Amino acid sequence: MKRAFAGRFSLVVGCLVWLSTPCSARDARRVQRMVVGRGTALAACEGLDGSNGNHARSPFPATPQLAFRTRLAGGIGQAPASDAQGNLIVVHVEPRLSKIDIKGRTLWSERLPSEASCAPVLTSAGAILVVTREGEALFYSSLGKLQAKRALPLSDPRRRSFAIPTANGGALLASSNELLELDERGAIVRRLLGSGTFSSLAEAGAARVLVTEDGSVQVLRATGDLELIGNFGGRVPEGAAVSDGKVFAVVDGHKWSALDLSTGRVVTLANEPNLALLGPPTLLDAPAAALVAAGGFISLRSKDGAESARVALNPSSGPGFDPALVRGSRAALVISDPRGTIAAVQSGNDALVLHSGGSAQRLEDTSCLDPFRPTPTPDGIVLSCRSGQLFGVSDKAP
Repeated sequence: MKRAFAGRFSLVVGCLVWLSTPCSARDARRVQRMVVGRGTALAACEGLDGSNGNHARSPFPATPQLAFRTRLAGGIGQAPASDAQGNLIVVHVEPRLSKIDIKGRTLWSERLPSEASCAPVLTSAGAILVVTREGEALFYSSLGKLQAKRALPLSDPRRRSFAIPTANGGALLASSNELLELDERGAIVRRLLGSGTFSSLAEAGAARVLVTEDGSVQVLRATGDLELIGNFGGRVPEGAAVSDGKVFAVVDGHKWSALDLSTGRVVTLANEPNLALLGPPTLLDAPAAALVAAGGFISLRSKDGAESARVALNPSSGPGFDPALVRGSRAALVISDPRGTIAAVQSGNDALVLHSGGSAQRLEDTSCLDPFRPTPTPDGIVLSCRSGQLFGVSDKAP
């Protein structure tokens, strides 16, 4: 009797030990995924969501006005994320992670072991992922509690990286030509090497798409390695977006192109040899888009690629602008909303909100030297600067 009880007890203990042992690797040849779906965050990563299209799910204010203004100690190191309630997740220039509410007040702040190497990612499993320059993936809860820490096998962890959340609750991380797939607990599922330096990651439906700076487009299958789908036939250094089974990108600085993921066929939607086009693209109702042109203008493109409008970001620039005057300006950063409204920022200029009907409004006294892309909130947007300045914009006056 005692021997039988001891056997059962040993079996129970063994099972508990097995269940409590962290699994740092999974068989990539077998489908082992926890399906979570798209998360609720309004800005889950630098490109707003996994599609990398800088297209927000929440509408921007119809009559935007400044609701709050504050400055965060420690500056801001990367583009902020925002959750479903509009709270900002900020990594600072000094190694710190903070959560800021919709009025600009700090809810909590946690010290990081080193500076973040990419924008924070809000996973669809509800975690906050921070990748540090010491090569660690840190997973925090929404309350700021560290849940997991994983060492990442990156050859140069101090290099700037970029990441997107995946529908299974994990994330994809790229650094140079290295790609890591992390599960919802931060364990490394796969580590792959690309044929060139990655410039974009995107997930749309079941497709996980990777674009390299030399224009190659590859798909990461659920099992196996990267599969080459096609090539844009030129350089794509500034990012690409995925929508409706196509990859959209600015190629060689003057072509607006689309690559079909099912056939690999590339279509040049616009070729502007005398106009410098910059990425990353902002999708409207794809393949319509807003592109930054000549460093100081937003070029609106219709679905056939033709330019439908051009809006100056610098108020002193007129319709007959001289590109040489704005060539030294930093590229603008643009996001769009479901109604076709555009919010744009550029170094040294006040932010601009352009409504789909054509009316534009400048937000006075919001300029800074080093802005990040606007961050959507449930009833507005937040403008952020590397100096730590935050400008809350909504329909509601303070």
